[in-house]
Amino acid sequence: MLFPQWYLSANMPVMKQDKSIRPDKTRGRKRDERCTESIIQAAIELLLEVGYDKFRIQDVAERAGCGTGAIYRRWPKKEILVAQAIRSMPVTVAQLTDDPLADLRELVNSKCISTVEKPDLVPGLISAMRADSRIEDAVKEGYSLEYLRTTIARIIGEDHPHLNLLTELTPAIAHLRSSFSPQGIDPEVMTDEIIALIQSFAKLPSQ
Repeated sequence: MLFPQWYLSANMPVMKQDKSIRPDKTRGRKRDERCTESIIQAAIELLLEVGYDKFRIQDVAERAGCGTGAIYRRWPKKEILVAQAIRSMPVTVAQLTDDPLADLRELVNSKCISTVEKPDLVPGLISAMRADSRIEDAVKEGYSLEYLRTTIARIIGEDHPHLNLLTELTPAIAHLRSSFSPQGIDPEVMTDEIIALIQSFAKLPSQ
């Protein structure tokens, strides 16, 4: 999803085949699959670093060590490559230790830092989703906050009636503040405030 660094994990999912991608069986020299993988990886990295608005095929080619022609032979449009890169992003898995509060703080703090440093990532992705249905479909297919929900549940309980709401609010607060008042935001302070909010619900009755 606009995908800051906290969305990454070590487990890469199997890449889904996009029907918009030109087939591998074409006349001439057989495609180098390593080149294809390098292009997708470069596209993922650039999306996470600069966002959709500043995403350029030339930069992907430079990072992947290939020419722009090699990219356009596989993905005839920028939007098709972006959709494939989003589908190929790793699925985030909650990294749980014996300290639930520390686990939650690490996730929230990473989110706060990334949104403050790169406030345009999510707005740019939303704009891209509205402009191209392939990107919209790719984002919706892969979007999940289950790793965050799992971590918050360890603090307030799996049966808490506001678990899903807090899961959605946690990244929303960071995005809202970073998008509309990015100046002077301290990620550490914002982290403390979000953690305090979640902990306050742990003190409320779960039923």
